[in-house]
Amino acid sequence: MNISIGRDYLVMDGKPEFIFGGDFNYTRTPRRHWRDRMLKMKAAGMNTVTFYATWAYHEASRDVWDWSGDRDLGHFMDVIHEEGMWAIARLGPFVHGEWRNGGLPQWLLDELGPKVRTNAPEYLDLTRKWYEQVLGIVVPRLATRGGPIIIVQLENELGSAGSKGDDIARGSVDPEENAKHVLFYHKIIQEHGVDVPIIDINHFPGKEDIENLVDTGGCYITSCFGREGEFPPMSTETWEQHERPRISIETMGGMFVRHFDWPPYIHTQGYQGPIVKPEFIEAITYHNLAEGYNGINYYVFVDGQHCDDGGERMLPVRDMNFQAPITVVGGLRESYRIVKRMGWFLRAFGQEVLKSQPHASWISAASYGRAHPGLEAKADLFEGYHDEAEPVPDHLRHVRKVACLGRATRGLNLSESNFAFLLNTKVHGSQWLRDIRLSTNPTGIPCEVWQEYPKLIQMGLPAQRNKCLPFYVRLAPGTFLEYSTAELLDRRGFGEGVQVILHADADEMTETSLIFPAQGEVKKRGEAMALWQSPNTLRVVSVPGADVQIFTMDGETPIRFVLMERKLAGEVWDVASPHGMLVAASNMRLLESRVDDGNTKVQIQTDERDFDLFLLTPSRPSLSGPFAEVSETYDAEFGLYRASGTVTLPETRIAFSRRKVDASYVWEAEVTPECLTGLRDLVLYAEYEGTSAKATLDGRLISDHAYGQYLFWEIGLRDWIGEGGLLRIEFENCRKAAVSLRPIVEFEAELDWK
Repeated sequence: MNISIGRDYLVMDGKPEFIFGGDFNYTRTPRRHWRDRMLKMKAAGMNTVTFYATWAYHEASRDVWDWSGDRDLGHFMDVIHEEGMWAIARLGPFVHGEWRNGGLPQWLLDELGPKVRTNAPEYLDLTRKWYEQVLGIVVPRLATRGGPIIIVQLENELGSAGSKGDDIARGSVDPEENAKHVLFYHKIIQEHGVDVPIIDINHFPGKEDIENLVDTGGCYITSCFGREGEFPPMSTETWEQHERPRISIETMGGMFVRHFDWPPYIHTQGYQGPIVKPEFIEAITYHNLAEGYNGINYYVFVDGQHCDDGGERMLPVRDMNFQAPITVVGGLRESYRIVKRMGWFLRAFGQEVLKSQPHASWISAASYGRAHPGLEAKADLFEGYHDEAEPVPDHLRHVRKVACLGRATRGLNLSESNFAFLLNTKVHGSQWLRDIRLSTNPTGIPCEVWQEYPKLIQMGLPAQRNKCLPFYVRLAPGTFLEYSTAELLDRRGFGEGVQVILHADADEMTETSLIFPAQGEVKKRGEAMALWQSPNTLRVVSVPGADVQIFTMDGETPIRFVLMERKLAGEVWDVASPHGMLVAASNMRLLESRVDDGNTKVQIQTDERDFDLFLLTPSRPSLSGPFAEVSETYDAEFGLYRASGTVTLPETRIAFSRRKVDASYVWEAEVTPECLTGLRDLVLYAEYEGTSAKATLDGRLISDHAYGQYLFWEIGLRDWIGEGGLLRIEFENCRKAAVSLRPIVEFEAELDWK
């Protein structure tokens, strides 16, 4: 593969590519789970896995290297490649990454003390040995040599961050010394033939002169680093000054909490133990996109557990507890569904996004409605109860500007592939924005006339909600999505035509305008209104509801327009079939599928007994597997198959004894490997009101946690149970606690195509 750096984006084998990935630290997840986590990343629309190569994990003792088993970095990268994904390798030697000593071996600290992260010859000599070891594994797997690695990073946060609690310095106070330090590593990788782009997150002068450099950044809206502010305003300032593509290497995917953060600051929404709400991740992603980032990487995307003595001090000893979209046991948080909706959009419309550029004046938005009619009313319910309502003295008093920035594409006649990003999420809460009007103008881009949207309905934006709205997106020759108040999710072939999927809240009135070369027959499934506004313009007004709305329009290229509710859009999966790759939506995890002898085999994972499955398909299948009471329907006219029923889950039971010890609750039970029979894992799901908690098996720490009042706790038994023993869960400084069992099963189901 040939990789080059354009001004706005990476170009791979001549094609612009949007980088969408997440951090998956192999050091915190056993090897047997690597593919499972990557399948879930890929299912979220991701094309890239980012990881730290951690020195301390491979040379715990001086001159004793371990690259085997769970430490087999080469195999980890090979799995990435097998799954058709790219990789960004962050090589250190200091990585931070919530590792003890920032990932530097303890023996190194014992020998060199304050000389680490300096240009002391003895430190540089040892770091060269580290680089020679890791590059021996990395270089053969560069994308330019047929492997997955498309970008490498040297050092990490030199000049800006050390290692909290481990007394590792930020680097030199002299920026020139920091420059020499990073350039030393740069010379080493050049000597070893590294010829892929370099991403740099260090602070030193002259780094702009590094050849093949990609600009980067990162943002944690709420963190334990002292941030307690709000989202910064969206701006085109950085875009207007950029010379290289920008890839955010650390867009907030979560944040850790610490045991000592008690009492919580502002309900833990502050300096030491922030709770990362899913809408924060959505908002900062849209913020990055609006400002022109053409690559986004979440830190962290896969949660995990520290190895013995591997965690940074002041953090939980075993669990990273980063609130990542994929949990420590492989579960999926609500933030995963949010990322999946954005990931599928970028996968399907990435080329259109890459063509567009931030444009400060193309579009603006204002809300003309009050959050609710009683917004200006007196606080006391009965005060002035019989008084006549006072008129609003100024009819514009409630008009508010909506945070909005667009990406527009300059076309020859009509601007094409434009996107408007609307943000209504704030760290400290926001109000409902009603009757939003979007205004576009022809300044700087070809556009026929000034426009205002939507045309037929009142659009709202609920509190803590964000949107990416499409304008003039080409769907087929002569066919455009002119605009929609729903968000794009997916586009792919369906039969002889094109299928486009959008999503919105279940009870949200949406308006979509489609431009066709000529009028044709329109068919619709569901309660909706379709109006020809002109010989070429069809406007559709619809509410998603709990079902799936479908419209079809015949023509030279038939168009199939699907509208589904936002929650269902976060549960979509690709399913292979004789018709090609189809879209399914289900609360089950449809991780892999393949066509075998004309039928589809689907690898499914779930922890729920009841299931629901939607499948957009040109022909009817029949579902078989470990199911009971399956109900199946198929709408042949609109190509929608639906199945529901129950999954046969093994009965599991752990007999806990419970007692109060001082201010703590203690739960204990004997567990054996037999409790995992027929299961992928048995997860203990705990919620509690207390400062922290820990779980041990025969005295060995297997999991620990903080902030049970705000964060659920999952304890997976599969990786720890061994021969079994006494399981003890202690909830410290606890008022109440509850533990439930969640068996996870994995099985193969079959779709038989009739």
